[in-house]
Amino acid sequence: MVYYIRFLKTPRFQQQKKSVVISALICITTDLGDDFLAEDVDLTASWIQYPSHKIRYQTALQWQAGTRQIPILLGPFSPNDVARQTAVLKIQLADVEKDVLGKHSTPLVISGCSAPFGPQWEPAEQLIRRDLNIADNVRPLRIWEETGNSIARHIWDAALAAIIFLEQVITSAEKSMPLLGQLLNSGKSTLQVVELGAGCGIVGIALATMLANCEVLLTDLPEVSEIVTRNINEASPRSSASIKFQTLDWDDPTPNLTRGPIDLILVSDCTYNADSLPALVSVLNRLVRGSPEAMVLVALKRRHESEAIFFDLMRAAGFVSLQVKVPLPAQWEQVDQIEMHCYQQEPGLERA
Repeated sequence: MVYYIRFLKTPRFQQQKKSVVISALICITTDLGDDFLAEDVDLTASWIQYPSHKIRYQTALQWQAGTRQIPILLGPFSPNDVARQTAVLKIQLADVEKDVLGKHSTPLVISGCSAPFGPQWEPAEQLIRRDLNIADNVRPLRIWEETGNSIARHIWDAALAAIIFLEQVITSAEKSMPLLGQLLNSGKSTLQVVELGAGCGIVGIALATMLANCEVLLTDLPEVSEIVTRNINEASPRSSASIKFQTLDWDDPTPNLTRGPIDLILVSDCTYNADSLPALVSVLNRLVRGSPEAMVLVALKRRHESEAIFFDLMRAAGFVSLQVKVPLPAQWEQVDQIEMHCYQQEPGLERA
């Protein structure tokens, strides 16, 4: 499984006798925060001037197996050095220049940048930014997520795998799902894409940076609107591509979401809660009834046996699928397998 650098205490300038230091507290944990990295890794901490992105200071750190957190301390600096300065703190693997999402290039530990903080001694916002490069795509993703315990406003492993898989399909490097490849490379004037349970919006935003002429609608509950709107505002979609957000509760009547029939529905790591699965399949059924040609791409990392009910419900609703697995790095040079299921509803088998 991939591990993520998180701020337990976001960085701040802190007075120390007659000097100033930058202090923070970090951990390296899984997407759910339920396990810590259990091997030694070398890290680099960088004070980056904002908004010029100039590196002002760097120091080496080490995360050791068995650690649950490590304090970060940069400095000391002269008060004159930080006067009127706005800074960003970046923590990354020492031997990784940039995080590249690819079938064989995804790093074990995803780096993180703080929100800007200044000389008023206030800590940075409770956010962390991921700067992710998608293979050779020239538009890097800049995705903010919360540093706290909110499941809805974090990046999950299946989202990274979905991005890797979509990039492979778009570039024709992945041929296991030919119908999906035909759809994404059809040259259609406008591809209508809806993401359910979008969270911070990383999958839909990534698709819009890779694929021109698509309209991506991210949907989720109101609690994610602030973080997903921030990410949309920082996105760099391809020409004629657009990204919007709309609140959607799966238990409510489904409104008209797009200007025309939906072509692709994205679902990433939404099967972990068995109680919500009937509502998820129900909304998929309703959307596909209105767009019979729509394809549904489901990315998931199995965490509980109860998730198997999702596949039973999809079969009962008349959906048929192809499946492939996408590897992500894990500890001790092992790999995790993230499942990709591409569904379509067979004509005449849809259920009310």
